[in-house]
Amino acid sequence: MVPVFTPDVFPCGCLVTTLSEQVILRANPYFYLEFQQAPKAQQRLSDVLTPASKIVLESFVMPMLLNMGHCEEIQLTIQGNSGERLPVLVNANVQQGDEPLIFWVINSAKQRDKLYQELVDLRNALEEKAERLELLSQTDELTGLLNRRAFISRAQLLLKQAHRHDQTCSFLLLDIDHFKQINDLHGHACGDAVLRQLGQLLQKNCREHDVLARIGGEEFAIICMDSPTDSAAAFAEKLLRLVSAEPIDGIAVTVSIGVATAGQLSFEQLYKQADLLLYEAKHAGRNRLVAALYPADI
Repeated sequence: MVPVFTPDVFPCGCLVTTLSEQVILRANPYFYLEFQQAPKAQQRLSDVLTPASKIVLESFVMPMLLNMGHCEEIQLTIQGNSGERLPVLVNANVQQGDEPLIFWVINSAKQRDKLYQELVDLRNALEEKAERLELLSQTDELTGLLNRRAFISRAQLLLKQAHRHDQTCSFLLLDIDHFKQINDLHGHACGDAVLRQLGQLLQKNCREHDVLARIGGEEFAIICMDSPTDSAAAFAEKLLRLVSAEPIDGIAVTVSIGVATAGQLSFEQLYKQADLLLYEAKHAGRNRLVAALYPADI
């Protein structure tokens, strides 16, 4: 035997309303129970909606029904008798006749909204995790400064900007003097402390637009835009004094610095010249700087 299907057995709200005033002529029990409503004489569909959904009904849903005869998956919000706002999805179809009627199917969207919010939260968590991973991929774990890869990327952008504006850039390459002896005599934990505190000192004294990084074991790099040779050398001289002024964990620490300045050199060329100047500073006795200005044709 084929079962008889009536609106009362469907797990959704089923309504019949007039077309002109949307007066509810019939609603199944599910509608009243699920959406916290009670039957009322001359009750209109808009009576059970929130103020915002009433506007959507009158300005969007009804014009669509009058012009097209149907609407699909319109999200509205029902105001329950308890005050709870209940999100719903509405489908409707106009039945023509002596008195045109609207047949409504109203489904609860609470579970859909919950799943959607879970997806939004998951997406936000994944984005935050991706941002953290990106930050970690650019950061030196010990000092918290940029690592070599991130430094090269940012320094190349800074050089391109300097080239476009016909500005000079200075590349400071710093190396801790006798760092192997610090590790051998005092242990690697002490050596790590020296690296961390030196990184903090450099970060504190760099300008806002300077790019600072730890690019190797005991090697740090700074690139400064629009720094003439004497200005970059003065900055390096200041760093020399600051580093040697106070012992770190009771250890006297000094650095050697190579300062290369140029107008149109590539990153690789400027890095190479700074490395050569650092070698000269080491060879000359350490705890000093060597600076030079290079032409564009190196």
